[in-house]
Amino acid sequence: MTKHDTGARFDETGSALIVENLCIDDAAVIREAQRWTTGVRGEAVADTDELAGADVTNFATEALMLGARALTATAQTVETRALERMVADVGDRTTAASNAAAELTARAAKDATDAMAKVTEHALKAIVDADRATRDELTAAVAAAKGQLVEETRRLFGGDSPELLERLQPVLSTFGTQLEKHVNDGARQLLEQAAKQLDPADPTSPIARHAAGLTEQQQRLAARLEEQNAELGRKVDELVSQIKVQEARARLAQVTPIKGGSFEGTLHTILHDIAAGLGDEYTDTTTTTGALPRSKKGDGVLSVGGQATKVVLEMTDSSRTAWSDYLDEAERNRVAQASLGVVRSPEQNAGLSVRVLGPRRVVLAFDPEVDDPELLRTVVQLLRTAAITESMRSGGVAAEIVTAQERITAAVAQLEKLGDIKKAAATIGKQVTAIEGSCTTVAQAMRRLLDEALAALAGTTSDTPTAQHADAAHAA
Repeated sequence: MTKHDTGARFDETGSALIVENLCIDDAAVIREAQRWTTGVRGEAVADTDELAGADVTNFATEALMLGARALTATAQTVETRALERMVADVGDRTTAASNAAAELTARAAKDATDAMAKVTEHALKAIVDADRATRDELTAAVAAAKGQLVEETRRLFGGDSPELLERLQPVLSTFGTQLEKHVNDGARQLLEQAAKQLDPADPTSPIARHAAGLTEQQQRLAARLEEQNAELGRKVDELVSQIKVQEARARLAQVTPIKGGSFEGTLHTILHDIAAGLGDEYTDTTTTTGALPRSKKGDGVLSVGGQATKVVLEMTDSSRTAWSDYLDEAERNRVAQASLGVVRSPEQNAGLSVRVLGPRRVVLAFDPEVDDPELLRTVVQLLRTAAITESMRSGGVAAEIVTAQERITAAVAQLEKLGDIKKAAATIGKQVTAIEGSCTTVAQAMRRLLDEALAALAGTTSDTPTAQHADAAHAA
């Protein structure tokens, strides 16, 4: 696809997009645009002369709106998947970091314990060597002192008859032996006590208590890391589950498999076709501010034959309370005489297929995926006729309005019966064909009553645009 000299820009307020000059030659776009030469989707036109003079503004508008919604949905899906990948990556990295921290802590504690054991072993070996050397030195020192003492005693008290020396000899020997014994015992006790303080096998030793404290601290840290890792894993799993649930709900609530667009977008397309068949004009006002300040209530407006007579439509794919107040504000915001609320299922409409809130207000359960558009067309025709009647009443035209009002009231009563029949059709599967036939009969009766109402209204003046559009409504 190629683009030439684009002139798409925002307006001064930034609330609208202006396309002045845009040329697109994509084959798929051209094929689809050839079906919109009449303003609505139909058969493809191949005549170049007819294509040259065709106005495909409606096609460009629909293509831009649906394309923007598709891009938004795609972007949300891509962002969600990227978030899932990021969360999964965070979980994996957290688990790896926790495992690495636990392993590192265990390895550090083991290294510290091994280091302490080695230090203790070297200290004990040094103590044993010192004990041996000390004993040898003490033994040698005591022996030397004993010999010196004997020699000195012999020198002092010796002579030709060393009787005193002989008497002192046993005393000196005993003293030397006891001195050596006391010195050896004291040294042994000192070394044994020092060795006991450094023995890791003795639970009362400081080194053993220190090693036990390291082991306990490592175990507590490992348990805490495992607990945090498990808690983080649970939170990550919950986050991923919530993201998947939200994405699934968004797809289920906003996208229909048949059209590939949103619930509102699909209804806008169907209403465009209905308006074209009635000779009216339908406008998507979802993003447009109405008569009330900063109010965008009223998703679509059906303008009857270019007149001031309007029917406003409000659509949602969720349950809503206080429909009367909501439709009242939508009518005032879009300056409409009648209003229609559309939801996807009866469960979103108080369990009813059709809920009549007044002669000019209806809430309809309509699923574009499964329901027949004729149901929506019939309700639109009813409200269209009621809007025309109200418009003529407010304009001061009194002739035949009573007759038209009677026919509209009868059509509303038929509409309530139609809702009951549709409800029965949803619960009784074997009699669907017969019930649908009854629906068709009721719909034909409603159209006949509406035609009579339009004929009565047409009788008030033959020059009004309303009379001109009565035949168009009958043909539709």
